[in-house]
Amino acid sequence: SSHVGFSHFGRRDLLLGVMLRGWNATLDTDGVLRKISGKSMAWDAGALLQVPDTQCFEVSLGFAAARVQFILGITQTSYTGPGRDMNDLSRPFIEKNPPKCFVECSKATGKVHPCLVEDGVVKTGPAEAFGPLTAQVRMRYEHGCLTFSSGDHQSPPHKVPVGSYYPCVFLVEKELSLTVQLGRKRRCPHELNERLWKDRKFTDASLSCGGRNIQVHRAVLAAASPVFERMWECGMRETASTVAEIDDTTPAALESMVQFAYTVSLPEEADLGPLFQLAGKYEVEGLAEVVGQRMLAELGPGNASEWLSTVLEHADAGDQRAIALWQAPPRALYSRLLQEPALQQEVLESLLRTRSASSR
Repeated sequence: SSHVGFSHFGRRDLLLGVMLRGWNATLDTDGVLRKISGKSMAWDAGALLQVPDTQCFEVSLGFAAARVQFILGITQTSYTGPGRDMNDLSRPFIEKNPPKCFVECSKATGKVHPCLVEDGVVKTGPAEAFGPLTAQVRMRYEHGCLTFSSGDHQSPPHKVPVGSYYPCVFLVEKELSLTVQLGRKRRCPHELNERLWKDRKFTDASLSCGGRNIQVHRAVLAAASPVFERMWECGMRETASTVAEIDDTTPAALESMVQFAYTVSLPEEADLGPLFQLAGKYEVEGLAEVVGQRMLAELGPGNASEWLSTVLEHADAGDQRAIALWQAPPRALYSRLLQEPALQQEVLESLLRTRSASSR
């Protein structure tokens, strides 16, 4: 594979698609989606898909034809479509959601392009979303990061507002059949854990960092992190006092890690550099992958020097997730650095300032 493999989904986690709402389309018990009515060659058919977790899901569309035409994307759960039939059903969805949330597979070109609305008309951008199209297209949304892929080729992660979304598909041809499968994450946020995180009732331990105490449930952290599990099982000093001293990070980063352990989600303002370090040290399941996706989506002047040096340090130490994030082509951090002069400038200036300060 030529892309960074951050997927938490496997064959056992695949579910057949279930239609939450549909327009001129049917989704049968075999997971096959078709346009069954509407006007010829009009984008007036589509389906809103139900997913087990609206904050983390993967959708796979399979097809037998060599060239296909459909639109795939995500819509915020607050918008589930127009109240009337339309000749172009995709337009209101594209207009009412953040940019780059939809792509079109073009039958004319055999390529995949991002969708946009100009002068009230849905158009495709000139750039390809990713490389050659195979017999399957996948879309993954995870806590503010959206990616599209086909075969070994993947789009750059795109940052969207963190929140709940539904996947949706729009069709133009009655002849096309799409096999819809949904990925269910092995470890999903649970209503009980969400409530435990928000209420903080009946906590039995605390993490102390920078003069701040974060109240936690030992069972929750032990389930998410083998390091915390060993800490509270093996008679360490922290076991007796139920207070664990964490002195190598910031209180904000530590709280973000704990939030992820409970809810498998990160706050919008999470400090990703320290979080990546915590993910490696405490082996919190899934945290390094989610932070890596956020880094790829949000990398830019202002954070490049810190994030790149953090990931490279872990890669040099043999961390396989850091190695993949740093160098796995074509969408790794190192590739981004080579392609973007603004990032190169920041990294070079940071190195020169560090050298100048050390020589004084």
